[in-house]
Amino acid sequence: MAETWSINVLEIGAKILCILVLILQSVLLDYIFISLDEKASTAGRYFWIALDVLIIIIWIISLIWSHRFFSKLTSPKRIPKGSGGLVRHVFKAAITELPFAYVSWLLYSSVLVAKILRMFSSPSGFGEALLKSPDDILLSPTGIKIVLSLAGILFGLLAYSHHNEVHNSKYKLIIDKLAHSASLDVLDCLMLISYLFIADSGLLLPYPMDKAIKAFGCMCILLPVVPLFALRYISNRQDEKTFQMVLALNSALYLLFVNIPLFSLRIILWVRHDADVTTFLTKNIMAIVRDSADIYLNTVGWLKEQKRNKPEQTDSALGSEEKEGGESVELDKMNPAAAQV
Repeated sequence: MAETWSINVLEIGAKILCILVLILQSVLLDYIFISLDEKASTAGRYFWIALDVLIIIIWIISLIWSHRFFSKLTSPKRIPKGSGGLVRHVFKAAITELPFAYVSWLLYSSVLVAKILRMFSSPSGFGEALLKSPDDILLSPTGIKIVLSLAGILFGLLAYSHHNEVHNSKYKLIIDKLAHSASLDVLDCLMLISYLFIADSGLLLPYPMDKAIKAFGCMCILLPVVPLFALRYISNRQDEKTFQMVLALNSALYLLFVNIPLFSLRIILWVRHDADVTTFLTKNIMAIVRDSADIYLNTVGWLKEQKRNKPEQTDSALGSEEKEGGESVELDKMNPAAAQV
């Protein structure tokens, strides 16, 4: 009883902390945009506040809904095709997906990517020319980097808060692994984006390099939606093959779209621009080796499961045929006239 109570307190604390970190990052980023985005209109600068309030409300609702959904271990109800109009159908479908973390992260990461692109857009962006502020340490490249880095912490809290109630041990193993690796990869891409503070870093990047850093950095922030979406379909399943394919998919995505591209960009920054890339360059090498090994091991495991299931399917098919044959023989014995015909 005491153990269950402590687990519930931990779950509630994680959800509250998740919302508090989201509110903190949203407030700080909005303050930065209102203070520094001078080329935007007043309505444009305050538009971010409206978006952030909407995201916070959705996250609170989804965290509450996820507790109800996973604790009852129910599946989302299917919506009849003829029930209501299109708007009502879409609304009900969205509500049924709220327990799953991919919805929350998709909305949040889309807004965060939009803020980053606005921050470094030319010529209206303010990030490239930003220098250290003697008056407000938050309105400096270092302050903005710290605020953006909260996204890595936020993803780990989101994954834990949404899916800790699941009673599927393999599912929990995958979500824990994804939470740790994706959080580190989000920090990795944000460290790469920090080179876009040109006045602070002293690196005058060519146009293709600037676009590549923005593209792969933003892709890394959005990418966790894909494995989270895959996990949405296996929350109540115990199929070993499905879990192995999700793990292989997650490793392949991060190998092809995060670690290899970011490793390549860092090599170019090091060789051509003499940039300091030591720490996360080593992380990319380790991640490439890890992801390659995970893809191989999970693919081999999936193939073994496929071969193991084939004899079972064959035996079940033969058993059904023998059963049908036995039934036909019994019918012939019961009806000799029909057998002669």
